[in-house]
Amino acid sequence: MIIVLGFLRSIFFIAIGLYVYFITRRKQHDVVIQMWVTIIVGMFANLAIQIIDLKLGSSNWESVQISIFLLTAIVVYSLWKLSIELRKRHSK
Repeated sequence: MIIVLGFLRSIFFIAIGLYVYFITRRKQHDVVIQMWVTIIVGMFANLAIQIIDLKLGSSNWESVQISIFLLTAIVVYSLWKLSIELRKRHSK
């Protein structure tokens, strides 16, 4: 379980790095779709980290509930924005 947790944290930090890169390049290059996909992957990794921390006993259920609620809201918003961008690309 600790190995999975380390792997998920690596994915999360890579997603943060890619997000910073894409947010700085979004006007110069067309990387909006990659940016939203990075956000979604990072949030799913963070959600899995929260659940594993709960299972390992290093988090309590109340804080994990708040995290799950907020992360789910961010993922839903990101999926919505990604679908809008994909529709724009498809209609061109």
